[in-house]
Amino acid sequence: MCIDVYDIRRKDSFPWSYETPLWSIGLPMIMGVTYREGGESLPPYDTLNLAFHVGDYPADVLENRSIVADHLGVSPDRITCGNQVHGLNAVRITEDLIGAGAMSSDTAIPDCDAIYTDIPNIPLFLFTADCVPVGIYDPVHHVVATVHAGWRGAIGHLPVITIEAMQRDFGTRFEDCYVYLGPSIGPESFEVNQELANTFTDEWKKITDANSDELVRYIVRDVASKATPHVDLWRFIEEDLLQRGVPKDQICIGGTDSMTDENCFSYRREHGKTGRMALFGMLEKR
Repeated sequence: MCIDVYDIRRKDSFPWSYETPLWSIGLPMIMGVTYREGGESLPPYDTLNLAFHVGDYPADVLENRSIVADHLGVSPDRITCGNQVHGLNAVRITEDLIGAGAMSSDTAIPDCDAIYTDIPNIPLFLFTADCVPVGIYDPVHHVVATVHAGWRGAIGHLPVITIEAMQRDFGTRFEDCYVYLGPSIGPESFEVNQELANTFTDEWKKITDANSDELVRYIVRDVASKATPHVDLWRFIEEDLLQRGVPKDQICIGGTDSMTDENCFSYRREHGKTGRMALFGMLEKR
């Protein structure tokens, strides 16, 4: 296992917890994905919902963000995030963008599913409830990124696009990067139609000679009479990065399936009405 779970005790309030990649421990940065308990939000957003756009009370979201920001040792108005649209746009966070989306979704960076920076003490947030949160750290140039990779972001190679953007702006090399795939829908839960399975298989063949059986498996679900295709988003993203030079031992797939683990929000399990976890990545000064 390549992850650890931190339980954060709060005075006179409920504890909360987050999952973190083991590779981040001891590095001058902090990265993790929050679990759903320990916040202020009411059902169906109970309780540590960190996203404004789902219909939760804004005051509860702000309080929840303050809980995480306090642990990170920064003011919540420094939280920085994009307006996620399942697109392929990666944006560099410069001084003028610090705090975008911190207090309202109206101020989030438009059309943005990946953000990255070399500025310390800026918590980069993105929000998920089944899509794959991908955290990236370049220890050579001290750059961090958070990436929202649902199936569109995965098949569109957004993690690769993000590292290429880091390479353009800072000189990042794929072989130097550490990558973390956090809680998200797992390979035995991501049931798709045959058309989408075929699209993934076609894209898989463009990036690797590995057998597509590693990507698409046919599983008979409990209430079904026949096997249906299930796509392994984790494996697709991993192979995409491996083929570009990221070492396998620098990729942590946490393995927490958001659809089956009740510590997580899950869009599918809860039929679209639920909160969002946050992947956060923040550089410390070195």
